[in-house]
Amino acid sequence: MIADTSLPLRGACECGACSFELHTLPKARFRCHCLICQIFNDKPFADVVAARAKDVVLKNAGNISFKKYRLPPNFNRGVCRTCGKPIVEVAGFGPFKVMFIPASNFELVAQLPPVRLDIFYHRRVQDMPGSLPKYRGYYASLLAVGKLITGGL
Repeated sequence: MIADTSLPLRGACECGACSFELHTLPKARFRCHCLICQIFNDKPFADVVAARAKDVVLKNAGNISFKKYRLPPNFNRGVCRTCGKPIVEVAGFGPFKVMFIPASNFELVAQLPPVRLDIFYHRRVQDMPGSLPKYRGYYASLLAVGKLITGGL
């Protein structure tokens, strides 16, 4: 449950050189266990929230270095040039442009919605307790997260 929904929601990378404001509640929250997310986040999985790009204001965006790890999907994954930690990932275009932000980057994680599902679970390095849906395989994972995100837009 979301404890306090004061907007905007604020956050930053680990060193604070890159920050952001989210001017609406996130549309979705999920955990991704794909190999790219494991490497990009330097963690067993990525716990991320999804928001429309138009609702996110990046501060010091010039200090974010973007890279595509693999096509498709067409994700630009951004890290802080100072600390090297993830700040945001961007996918889509126009009204379908979405930003994925690590939940740990938010000042108050309690303001975020709960995790709804796990994707690319066949790549996990750590089992997730509980009864959340766990999707295995490339297409099943993409369809599940796509449905979750578009349902919130």
